[in-house]
Amino acid sequence: MNNIWSKKIQSTELLHYSRMERFNDNNKKIWFEILEVKPNLTILEVGCGSGHFCNMIKSNFPNCNIFGIDLDTNHINFAKKESKKFNLNVNFQEADISSLPFADNTFDLIFSHTVVEHIPFDVFIKEQKRVLKKDGKLIITLVNASSKNDCPFEPFQNEILSLYSKMQFNQYSKPMKFLQPTDKMMQQLSMNGFHNIDLQFKKIIYYMPDVQENKQIAKQQIEIHYKSKLSDALFNLSRSKNAKTLKAPLISLLEQQYEKRLNLLKENKKIFDFETTQIAIISAIKK
Repeated sequence: MNNIWSKKIQSTELLHYSRMERFNDNNKKIWFEILEVKPNLTILEVGCGSGHFCNMIKSNFPNCNIFGIDLDTNHINFAKKESKKFNLNVNFQEADISSLPFADNTFDLIFSHTVVEHIPFDVFIKEQKRVLKKDGKLIITLVNASSKNDCPFEPFQNEILSLYSKMQFNQYSKPMKFLQPTDKMMQQLSMNGFHNIDLQFKKIIYYMPDVQENKQIAKQQIEIHYKSKLSDALFNLSRSKNAKTLKAPLISLLEQQYEKRLNLLKENKKIFDFETTQIAIISAIKK
């Protein structure tokens, strides 16, 4: 059993709500265009986490044959349960990207989201190239946090950030030491048998409840946003040495912030808070 990621870096619940928030029914067409999903493809997601992307694709493209792999046992177990709960029949497996459990030339499309920065690039692409069909497509997406221009909901935010600043962590950093410039990744793709290599950027507004015509959708956005923030708080508290003194006030502030935002929605008071994600998309075709 491998659960280092879900225990030390990003819990399954946190990852799941984070991806639910960013890839949702309102922006799914944008994501399907980014991932170049079409009917009847055999698709692999590398580093699928909680399985949200795979399950969203399968629910909208039922004729696609979808596979998801991740090294973390907790992530894969959660993904399997979600797929079964919604009768989606996605094939989730615990597997290492350096030794994929698939035959040569299996997939029409392989994609990953915020995975490439954690693995040496030569290891990252070697097995994906092997299991891609000739003329199959590889898509790599990365998030550029420095390009965010969010306008978050302000009430209680300074108090919440103040509590976060007081957390005392045992040292454990995310293994992002393999991140390299996009031009270097594209050069390596070219040297390793890929062509039609391309780079695009997309900025996606994933949260802006006050522009939703359907108030129920707006409410869902606020609820998932809250669950994502709550999951983040609980995970950070689980790693903090002084969690006992911080947990109650932090959870209380998040609940108050959530209730205040919901009340503004009910009262039709529009404040137009929003959050975005900036995506870099590298695509390439196997020769």
